[in-house]
Amino acid sequence: MTPASPSRRQLLLGAGTVTALTALGVGPAAAAPRSPRAPEVTGLGPGNADFPLMSATLLGETLWIGSRNLAPAKVVGYHVPTGRVTATATLPTGNFVQGSAAHGGRLYLGVTDAPKAVNLYRLDPADGSVRGLVNVPGADVRDVAVAPDGVVYATGRQKGRAAGPGLYAYDPATGVLTEVASPAPGATQGRAVEATATHAYLGVGSNLAGGGGATLASLFAVERATGRIADITPPELAADTIIRQITALGDDLLAVSTEGKPAHVAFLDPATHTVLRSFPVPGTKSITNFQRLGDTVWFTSTEQGVVWRYRLAAGTLEQFAVPVPDGNSWGLGRLGDTLVGVTEGGTAWTLSTSTAAVTTTDLVAAGAPAEAQLGMSLAARNGRVYVGGNGSIALHDLRAGTVRKLPVPGEAKDTVILDDDTLYLGVYSSQGIWRYNPWEDTEPVQEAVLPQEQNRPQTIRWDEEHGLLLLGVQADTTGGGSFVTYRPGSGRPTVHVDPLGSEQLVRAVAVGHGQAFLGGDNAKTTGPRGDLAAWDPEAGRELWRIGTNLGSGISSLAVQGRWLFGITVNGQVFSVDLRTARRRPGGGAPAPVIGARADLRAITSANPRLLVVDDRLYGISERTLFRLDPETLAATVLVQVDAEWYSGARVAADDGGVLYTLRGRELIAVRDR
Repeated sequence: MTPASPSRRQLLLGAGTVTALTALGVGPAAAAPRSPRAPEVTGLGPGNADFPLMSATLLGETLWIGSRNLAPAKVVGYHVPTGRVTATATLPTGNFVQGSAAHGGRLYLGVTDAPKAVNLYRLDPADGSVRGLVNVPGADVRDVAVAPDGVVYATGRQKGRAAGPGLYAYDPATGVLTEVASPAPGATQGRAVEATATHAYLGVGSNLAGGGGATLASLFAVERATGRIADITPPELAADTIIRQITALGDDLLAVSTEGKPAHVAFLDPATHTVLRSFPVPGTKSITNFQRLGDTVWFTSTEQGVVWRYRLAAGTLEQFAVPVPDGNSWGLGRLGDTLVGVTEGGTAWTLSTSTAAVTTTDLVAAGAPAEAQLGMSLAARNGRVYVGGNGSIALHDLRAGTVRKLPVPGEAKDTVILDDDTLYLGVYSSQGIWRYNPWEDTEPVQEAVLPQEQNRPQTIRWDEEHGLLLLGVQADTTGGGSFVTYRPGSGRPTVHVDPLGSEQLVRAVAVGHGQAFLGGDNAKTTGPRGDLAAWDPEAGRELWRIGTNLGSGISSLAVQGRWLFGITVNGQVFSVDLRTARRRPGGGAPAPVIGARADLRAITSANPRLLVVDDRLYGISERTLFRLDPETLAATVLVQVDAEWYSGARVAADDGGVLYTLRGRELIAVRDR
């Protein structure tokens, strides 16, 4: 099967792509002559241009949608009856526009990644004006709500704060921000707020940097008049990871949901906070939004395109499959008997509650700006370069000079290409292993699932000798992680949980000499990190383990000949002579010792990575692309990239040895001469 022809959206997304040069071996254009020693750099346009999103609130007939990983952050107004984007507003700070609530014809918006700047805004749709209100101290604002009297409540993630996530109140009449409550010092973030005339509600937990006794799902009610705090967590929800959503459905019903195994829903009486009914939602990880229509409550889950209907009187739960291609729901509104929502990859949808008829609209095609987002992952082969983002992979066909969007629910954190051109992806959150073959698949498909708590793949590698995919994984909710081996086509991954102990995730994996090498890190600021281990991937057992003792976790590993090279999260590179760890007759392998070391912190940033191409060793960080001398580990900077990635820079090489990475948010090809 040949790949499908590009759609109008794909052509729009590919408009900035530059056809690759003859020097790269994939196009007819002539390249300007350069010094034999200078790397040749070719710009290939935005790495992954789209409109990823992370919130949506219906105001009148317009759904106001907040962007994710765009700079600057955007909010667009999508007019539901016409299916067109009719307004766009820009926020001066922030990355995710995640908190969103309406009151008095205005929108209140909270953003992440602005801990010392304004992170709470007000948008007036009448004139399109945006006003920065206040800084919620040190917070990634995850949710906002507005009480009937106009007071705005917010919560989020406040990294390293001893008091845990706070509930904050902002009074628009006075401009004063007040910390109302911080009742859970053991929680890692606040995820949900709601406010009524009498109470403000805070939902917390630890779905990031969990484990180690971190607080699980907890729900608190705060009397607005007195400040009195009560823990009203329904017992059925207490074992879940975090409170994900709190919604007042009229004056008589408070809906609460969790992230769990599976997720739960509880309905409470707002007057007494007694639980009226609670139940698990089969097969779900997280319940995200609620709407009510008479006796019926509708809600969405993070599973791809799923809407649920719950009848209050009968206590019956039904599932509706909404055909949206790109995953998690980030908003739900209601116009009469029509539900309207959006999914993370840039699709708006409607569902008629009376007929079950569904419509879907691509937001870029409807007029939303397609802009370069933060990069997630990178792979290259046979004239194709794949750049991962939120809800999609951008496939750059360098021969044709086009870009095609491939929908992927969640985030492809790392990718690898096999000899038959099949791309394999490790996908967050809890999406497991996905596959895309450009000759057989019209879009990526899920190949295998992993345990739900093993939710954040960090790296994926191909072990040609054993015919196995090898993954290093982080477990956000429980701490630690796993080493996963998977034979393509089997559907049955083997998951080795916590191979480096209960606190270390597996951030790095490398392959060589019939072994897999694992590098450990820790999502928490304290605790063990930096262990290095060798495994027999076929037998599933550890061969040796050492501590690198460099004070930092291992970000990346690479094998070249007899040498294993590693680089830490903070940019310290080291080598290990694998000859010192040969198997002894009748016994196990001795642990090797760290050999050469070099401190590259002057030219790197967080989470640098290594790549071996033929006999050359390269490194990439968000600051620089560099080449390393394998003996001395001295670095030669090739390109100052100042790149913008979500979780550390990536570099890939095609079958001709050309390197690909991002400069800023632009995809570039680099030929090292």
